[in-house]
Amino acid sequence: MRDKWKKLVLKHSAVFEAHELVGDSKWQDIPMELLVRILALVDHRTVLVASGVCTGWRDALSLGILELSFSWCGKSVSMLVQSVAYKFYRLQSCNLRRCTLLNDQAVQAIARHCHDLSSLDLSNGRSSGTRLTDLSLVALANGCKLLQKLDLSGCIGITEAGLVQLAESCRQLKHLNLCGCDNAGSDNALKALAQNCVGLQILNAGWCDRITDEGISAMAIWCPDLRGVDLCGCHLISDVSVIALAEKCHRLRYLGLHCCRNITDLSMYSLVNSRNTTTSTKSYVQCILSDQDGYGLVSLNLSGCTALSGQAVQAVCDSFPALHTCPERHSLNVSGCTNLTSVHCSCVVDRGNRSAIASRLQQQ
Repeated sequence: MRDKWKKLVLKHSAVFEAHELVGDSKWQDIPMELLVRILALVDHRTVLVASGVCTGWRDALSLGILELSFSWCGKSVSMLVQSVAYKFYRLQSCNLRRCTLLNDQAVQAIARHCHDLSSLDLSNGRSSGTRLTDLSLVALANGCKLLQKLDLSGCIGITEAGLVQLAESCRQLKHLNLCGCDNAGSDNALKALAQNCVGLQILNAGWCDRITDEGISAMAIWCPDLRGVDLCGCHLISDVSVIALAEKCHRLRYLGLHCCRNITDLSMYSLVNSRNTTTSTKSYVQCILSDQDGYGLVSLNLSGCTALSGQAVQAVCDSFPALHTCPERHSLNVSGCTNLTSVHCSCVVDRGNRSAIASRLQQQ
């Protein structure tokens, strides 16, 4: 291990000469900036090992390491997180994705020590998500008030009460993934999020089948900065939700309505009309100028929405040039809708026109 660190230091530092490293200097005397720079080249497992070399390295890494992933860890993930969380109190991003044996105690340790945390991924498969409960959300609410991005997809052990408490404390949330959290995803939870997290930009509430138009309408009213909304599998959603999003959320870029069978042509025309009636308003122009990510729908999932007509969906496709049905870009998904086979983006139309012209020229 000693020889390995010497090679890394010699390779990536122009500050120290070889004789200085092998002379009287001690490994704990390596400057923090140099140590962090070296550890940026290795995996997170090695970072954790390095934090146990000596107190000097531990203190340096506590200040310099802002991002960690435990997704590589196996059965001992909860014990490991609890044992090292105090070392990385400046952590801003933590990835615990698919850590199947993660428990509340581990999340509580993170919340107790990592108060600067802004991004946390706790996503799990449905078979393992039951280990995390509202105790985790309460801990995050109390200790990580700066959270901006939180992925809870598949955490079926959390409930509406825990999500409400989280929303009331973590008011800087911008990205929230609740996909599959059917015990937590409810209208009351969405109302709490809407009223407390007004800067929310991305919401994935897929397969939260208790959510209705009441909750989505509240989100549209209180969170006008929404950029992406995924409601796949929310079978209680109707045109009311889409109309509210179209009228209130002018920055909306991504909309997922997979298997929302109550969606009709009225929703499609509301998207078209909203774009047409707001493009000339002062607020909309300011929105466009201030938004570096652009504006207008760039992704729309209508797969399984069997009540839609080709004419209405074609109108949406024509109004938002970034929506494509062609295989190369495919940002308008109408799979499973046999009555929408006539919907085509401009790419397909142009390709067809070019083919027709080429055919005529060949015949001539």
